[in-house]
Amino acid sequence: MRISTSQIFQSGLSAMQGAQSKFNKTGLQLATGQRILTPADDPGGATQSVQFKAAIKATEQYQRNADYAQPKLEYEEAQLIALGNVLQRARELVVAGNNDTYNPENRKIIASEIRQLREDILGLANSEDANGEYLFAGTRSQHQPFVVGDDGRISYVGAEGPGSIREVDITSNRRVATGDTGAHVFMNIPERSGLLTEAVLRPGNSLNGVAGVELETEVADLQRSLNSAGQTFRIRFEDDGGTLMYKVLDPDGNAVKDQNGALIGGPYVANQPIEFAGRRVTLTVPTTTPPTVPADGDEILSRPITQVDIFKTLDDIATAFETPATDETTRESLSQATSMALTNLDSGLDRVNEVRTSVGLRLDALDTQAELNDERLVDLNSTLSDIQDLDYAEAISRFMLQRTVLQAAQQTYTQVSRLSLFDFL
Repeated sequence: MRISTSQIFQSGLSAMQGAQSKFNKTGLQLATGQRILTPADDPGGATQSVQFKAAIKATEQYQRNADYAQPKLEYEEAQLIALGNVLQRARELVVAGNNDTYNPENRKIIASEIRQLREDILGLANSEDANGEYLFAGTRSQHQPFVVGDDGRISYVGAEGPGSIREVDITSNRRVATGDTGAHVFMNIPERSGLLTEAVLRPGNSLNGVAGVELETEVADLQRSLNSAGQTFRIRFEDDGGTLMYKVLDPDGNAVKDQNGALIGGPYVANQPIEFAGRRVTLTVPTTTPPTVPADGDEILSRPITQVDIFKTLDDIATAFETPATDETTRESLSQATSMALTNLDSGLDRVNEVRTSVGLRLDALDTQAELNDERLVDLNSTLSDIQDLDYAEAISRFMLQRTVLQAAQQTYTQVSRLSLFDFL
C-alpha cells in the first residue's frame, strides 16, 4: 500500500479539525450551560425540552390570569361589604319609620336618608377599579352600567346574559369569573312579598310594538289586594256587536267575580282604569285617527312581579314615608309598604351574601391554584434542567481531555509535516 504525502497531510488535518470541533462544542456548552445545543445532540431530549417549555409557558400564563383576576375580585368583595352595610342601615330606618310614635315630619327625615342611601348604592354600583373599568358592567366595562332616566328611575345598561362576564383560565380545564353583573347584584332580586304586581300585553296582541302604549298597575284596595296576592289574572277584550268589551278571567279562562258575586267586566273606555281583586290596571293608548284600541281577542296579564331591584324598593318605601299617614287607611298602607320593603331588603341582603360567598370561593380557588402553579413550575423547571442543563464537572473534564487531544493532534501534525526525503538530501 502506498501512502502519499497528501494523504498524510489530509489525515493530520482531519484529526485536528475533529478535535477542534469537539473542543469548540464543549466550550460552547460550558459558555451556555446547555447540554443540548442542537436537536441532533439528543433528539429525544430536544423533543422533551420543547414540551416542558410549552408547559412552563402555559402555567406562567395561568398564573398571570390569576394575578389579573384576584385584585378585581378583592375589590368587588370590598364593594359588596359596603353594599351590605348600606342595606342594613336602610332596613333599620324602615323598621324605625313604621313606629306609630313617629309623626309625618319624622318620616320625611327618614325618607330623606333612605334616598341618600339609594344614591350611595348607585355610587357603589357605578364604581370603577384601578384600571378605570366599571366593576359591575360585565364585558361592557368601559360603559357606565347604571343610568338615571328622566323619570328618576335607575336602569341597568351593562352586559347581560351568556358571556356577559369575563372569565380567565387558571388551569387547562378550569375557568374563574372575574366579576358579576350589576343586573345580578342590584336588579334581579327575588320579590318575596307577593304583593307587587305588573301588567303586560300577552304575545300576539295587536298593541305589541305600538308606540305610546303603556300599562300601569297599582293597588286599589289594600285588603282585597292582600287576598289576591300571588294570583295571576287575564283581562280579555272582545268585540260584542261593534262594542269593545272587557272581562277578567283566571289563568284557566274562568270568569272572575267581584265581592258581590257579579262578573267583572263591561265596556272598554280608552285610558280608563280597570279595577278587580284590589288592583287597578290602566291601559294608555295614543290618541290617533282612527283611535288605537285593543283588538278582539287581545289580552293583558296582571301577575305578581318575580323580581324587583334594590333601587325601586328604596324608592317605594321613601315615597310611602313621605305620604302622611293620618287615618286608618293610610296607616294600613304604610304598614303594608313597610312589610314589603323589609321583605325585599332581606331578599337583597340574601343576594349580597350569596354573591359574597361566590366571590370568596373564587378567591380561595385562585389562592389554591397559585400554590399548585408554583409547585408545578418548580417540578417542570427541575425536570427541564435534568434534561437540557449541562453537568459542569463532566463537561470540564471532557474539555480538558479534548484540549489535550487537540494539542496532541497539532503536535503530531507538526512532526509528520516535516517527514520528507528532501530533509535527508
